[in-house]
Parts: sequence; C-alpha cells; structure tokens
Amino acid sequence: MAHNEHRRRRNKSMIFAGTALLALAAIGGIVINHYMNQAPKTLVFQEEPVHLKLEQSYDHFEGWGTSLAWWANDLGNWKDQAKVDEVMDLVFDPVKGLGLNIVRYNIGGEENPEMKALRPGGDVPGFQPEPGKWDWDADAGQRSILQGSMKRGVNITEAFSNSPPYWMTISGSVTGAEDGGNNLRDDQYDAFADYLTEVVKHYRDTWGITFRTLDPLNEPSSDWWKKGNMQEGSHFSNEKQAEIIKKTAASLQSKGLNGTVISAADDNSIDETVFNFSLYDQETIDAVQQINTHSYNGSKMEELRELAGKLGKKLWMSEYGTGGSESHNHEDMTSVQELAERIMFDLKIMQPSAWVYWQAIEDEGANNNWGFIHANFNGDEQYEMTKQYYGMAQFTKYIRPGAVIIPTDEGRTLAAYDAKAHRLVLVIRNELSAASKAFDLSGWDYHKTTSAQVYQTSPEHNMEKLEDISVYANGIEVPVADNSITTVVLEGVVPTVKK
Repeated sequence: MAHNEHRRRRNKSMIFAGTALLALAAIGGIVINHYMNQAPKTLVFQEEPVHLKLEQSYDHFEGWGTSLAWWANDLGNWKDQAKVDEVMDLVFDPVKGLGLNIVRYNIGGEENPEMKALRPGGDVPGFQPEPGKWDWDADAGQRSILQGSMKRGVNITEAFSNSPPYWMTISGSVTGAEDGGNNLRDDQYDAFADYLTEVVKHYRDTWGITFRTLDPLNEPSSDWWKKGNMQEGSHFSNEKQAEIIKKTAASLQSKGLNGTVISAADDNSIDETVFNFSLYDQETIDAVQQINTHSYNGSKMEELRELAGKLGKKLWMSEYGTGGSESHNHEDMTSVQELAERIMFDLKIMQPSAWVYWQAIEDEGANNNWGFIHANFNGDEQYEMTKQYYGMAQFTKYIRPGAVIIPTDEGRTLAAYDAKAHRLVLVIRNELSAASKAFDLSGWDYHKTTSAQVYQTSPEHNMEKLEDISVYANGIEVPVADNSITTVVLEGVVPTVKK
C-alpha cells in the first residue's frame, strides 16, 4: 500500500497549465480520484516513454471534413440510390463510417459551353449561366450529397468558389487566365460578390441550409490557373483578393445573411497564407472571420497559429490530399503514412479548429491513390475503398468533435481526450520496422481500467481490432507493426487536476 499512497500523493500534486485543461475540468466534471481498489503493477520502461504535453493541449477542435468538389457532382447523380447511401454512410455516418462532420460545398462557376477540357466531376454546374439569368435547378447532384451528409451528422457547412462564372472572366473560361494572372474582369467584382451571396441566400431561404462561412477564393496566389486546365481555378493578386473579400462581406450584410461570415484565403501554402494576411489592409482583415489554409506546402505553422490568435480568428486546415505517387495500388501504405504525418503535424503545431480533406471520393479513372474511396465517374456505378480510408478512420473514429487535442514530445504520436466520455485516445504512426511504443500516463487516473483497445491499419490489416493490451499504474506499452497506424483507446480515464 506504500507505493499506492505515494502515487496518490504524486497525482494530487500535479498542476497542469493551460485553459484547455481547465475546460476539461469544467466540461467533464473532473475531480481528483480516490478509488480504493488495487492499482495495476508498475511498468518498467525499457527506454524513454512518450509524454503527453498537457500544457500545450487545446479544446477548440470542431471536427473532420471533406470538400464536395468534385465527387458529389457525380455521385449525386447516380441512379442506384442504395449504392449512394452505402457510400454516404461510409463517409459521414459516425458508426458505420468515418463520421466526417464538416463539408465544403463548391459554388460552381460553370464552364464556357465551347470549352471541353474539364475533368470528370469537375464540370460543376453554375447557377447563373449568363448575365441576368438564374437556374436554381442546377447542381442537383452536389446539393443531394450535401443534404444527405447533413442527415448523417454533418453540422458545419462552408461554401467556397474555385472560379467566377466564365462570362465574368477575362479569358472566357473558368480554368484560368491565359497567363495565370488575374482572371476576373475589373467591372465584374460586384457581380461576382452578388453571385456568391445570392447562392448562399437561396440555399438558406429555399433549402434551409445556412453556410457558416463563405470563401470566395481558392489557392488565389497560385499562378498555375491557366486557360485550358482540367479544373476550375482563378488567380487573384493580394490587392484583388482584398477587393473581393470586402465586396463579398458587404454583400452578405446587405442581404441580411448574418449567419454566414467570410473565410479566406485558402492558399495552397501555409506560408502564402501568412504572407497574404501580412499585406491585407485592416478593413480586409476585419471582414475575414476565419482563416483558411491548405497544408500542401509551407512550414510556418507556428506563425500562422500565432497570427490567428493575435487577430482573434478561427483557423482551419481547409484542404489537404495525398496519393499521387502510388498509381492505382490501393494496398500501398505510402499515402496512408503521408496522411497520418500531415494530420499529426497540423494538429500538434498549427492547431486548427478543423481538418478537412480535399475530396473523400476520387475518380477511379484518374490512376492515382487520392481519396478514401474510388468511384467510377464515367460508367458503371461502382466503388472501392483504398488504404487511405482505413488510415483516416484511425483518427476520425475515435478523435471526435469537441475532443481536447494533446501534443506529445515525440513526432510520430498524437493524443486526444474526450472529457464527456472519459476516453483517452493515442495514435501512433510507424513507417519503420515492428517495435513497441511506451507512454508515460502520469497525471491520469484510470484505476478501474485494466486494459485498452487497439486498432491497426497496416499492409495486412484494415483498421482491425487487435487483442486488448494491459494498462499499468504508470502507463502502457503498445506493440506496433511495421508500416502501420495504430490507435489505442482507454476508457474510464480522467486527468488529475488540483483544485
């Protein structure tokens, strides 16, 4: 009993810094534990264990998401509704599938009918095919997927634009300017802002869907948006970004769309996002309520986190995807490891409120491994799951909206805590040979927990449940297979917080 008494005294003396932990105490009704049952035996760590950096934890995580471009345009028009429901469950249902709770709806520009270059699914219909003419029956496929996702638990929606309608552009095409420069005509900025906000208004008034945010830009700093590309895209200089941001914000206000605010700028690179916000005038910054960034490139994650905090803005990682290097080998773990690494670094360092994948479903004819599911965009209505699906599930199934994200002192691990469920989740990525990973769980009380659940994705497993592992008084040791992602779930856990 002397060892047990020492452990209780040590736990009572722990003081954790940070508002996130105070939030844990308030939300979960946490108190110092006084269980009298025998604690499990102590684990002798063979090497330095992973430590949870509770002082760096944060409690503003609101979920996982996907953009609906381009797959929803195609899937929403499938005739086999049973197949559609299967795919929708796999992506959005929290029990049957990934449980994504955020979607980004693409307001299409609609291409010039004389142009035929857009990729399958990428020819997103627009609602204003010509000046003064509105077609509210357009884009029924993507709208159907949006509505179906909300029935399955999606509770945050964002609208975004890749390009203005073709007739507003300089090149006459939604694919970009001839030289990759600005492609919105100078006399069309008011018209473009009106177009975007009119769509937002119609969705609210007709279909009862209020987009929480509206982003009029997509990778605007990039110069690869050139006429003849396979997808919609439009470059905006920093000055022109600021102009359309301010005009769109003013248009929302003039139409009484108070439930929707501006997000920007959805740059391809984290560094570009930091740079653009350093140049925006104060009026533009005031117009933006949420900073969106893609994390394909860039290293200034800490700078962006600090910038968002300084400006008082919510921060989203609004787009990332991987899988182009493996061709069509769905069993290859390369993209799974890239996905897991990106998620871990983004959540631990940039600390966004949301983490959103590009498109959950990819065209199987694209001959790549992007996407969690591959579907036939041209032909038979068939689909198949890739390894990325299971890799994503290792995170989304157990790290749920509202969880406290807890960085660790080791680059290949991430922790999260659900205060309401008293559930601690640990995720381990291992692209190396088989080994074990030990965690020091000092500061957590789990007297009534004798074992932890283990789930794994590897070349041999698809998020399969493995044998439970033992829980010790001071931590756990997790066996990890080579080239794997492993998730450990401990139930009945509370942090010890001194009052």
